[in-house]
Amino acid sequence: MDLTGGCACAAIRYQISVAGGEVADYCHCRQCQLSSGAPVLAWVQVQPERFRLTCGVAKAYQSSADATRWFCETCGSQLYMTDSAGKSVGVTLATLDLPYIMPPTVHGWYSERIDWFTLADDLPRYSQSPPYDE
Repeated sequence: MDLTGGCACAAIRYQISVAGGEVADYCHCRQCQLSSGAPVLAWVQVQPERFRLTCGVAKAYQSSADATRWFCETCGSQLYMTDSAGKSVGVTLATLDLPYIMPPTVHGWYSERIDWFTLADDLPRYSQSPPYDE
């Protein structure tokens, strides 16, 4: 199934192909908190060949030795993240045109959760990386 998404100002658009079984997660790591301004950021991981920009050019920010985050330079929307090994592209779920299509299935980096952010689900919680990052 092909899904589309983009930034708030529509300057950047992308398409991802999902086959089912992709890991979608809530990430509680400090870098996601800082880059989003939120206590948690939801992602879906796809193989690089299943992701493509269809409009515009994203601005890169290397947030760690292993990760580059990509934003719209105009509106600031964080759209996706790539890893230095080229294993996956993490797409922010809220930027999908139909974000309800890919509900998160796990929590990652739960050890860095902000304690005032309470959760009412029973999804698996990983102290650090979810299974796709290992």
